[in-house]
Amino acid sequence: MQGNKGEYKNSLHCAKRIVMEGGPFALYKGVIAPMTGTGVVMALYFVAYDATETLIRKLKGVDSLTPLSMGEIMLCGGSTGVLGSLVLGPAELLKVRQQTALSSGARGSLRDVILNIYRKEGPLGFTRGIGATMLRDVPGSMAWFGAYEYTKLLLCKNPKDPSVGEALFAGGMGGIAVWSFSLPLDCIKTRVQASSVPLTPVVAFRAILSEHGIKGFYRGIGPALLRAFPANAACFAARDKTKSTLNNLCGM
Repeated sequence: MQGNKGEYKNSLHCAKRIVMEGGPFALYKGVIAPMTGTGVVMALYFVAYDATETLIRKLKGVDSLTPLSMGEIMLCGGSTGVLGSLVLGPAELLKVRQQTALSSGARGSLRDVILNIYRKEGPLGFTRGIGATMLRDVPGSMAWFGAYEYTKLLLCKNPKDPSVGEALFAGGMGGIAVWSFSLPLDCIKTRVQASSVPLTPVVAFRAILSEHGIKGFYRGIGPALLRAFPANAACFAARDKTKSTLNNLCGM
């Protein structure tokens, strides 16, 4: 929907057209690439966050029980976006190309998309949109982790060891924050990656603004927010409980 230049009126219209043209399984077109990349990216995000947090604590000379400032938390979050974009950028490029192939009637299997990019653009073709992905993910990750940690500070007696319910709610709020903030940047990133010719984020921004106005940067916000809360609630709760369990097993 974001990569389309006005063919779809809204999310429901988009879904109906996709099902009519490609059947119900067309709704899952392009899901393999991001599913493969997302697990790796989530691991990189949390490793990068913890590594940056450890570095900040060492530089400040404080222990793990001393709370970080919100600015320091957001700095940790921003570091995750840099690393994650290097994996997520190419994965989302494949997803976007598969989805745009469907609307144009071209062959859209993952193999076809990979071969098409390689033949037309060479190995560097897979890096298209990494800069735009980073532009989205660095500030987005700052909002993501910032909202998550701030919600825990408000809710939890011990923010370092939230209950499952607290972690679920805080994670969901992190998801709402990241997509509310990042969706306009995601629209720009999608336009860059969907284009058949090289585009800079600035050119993509101007094109979206010219075609749809400000509301063009919020196309798809309903489905994004509908997905954001449960997906991120589960993600953060699983991360916190897994980390707590491993720490207990290792005696940390």
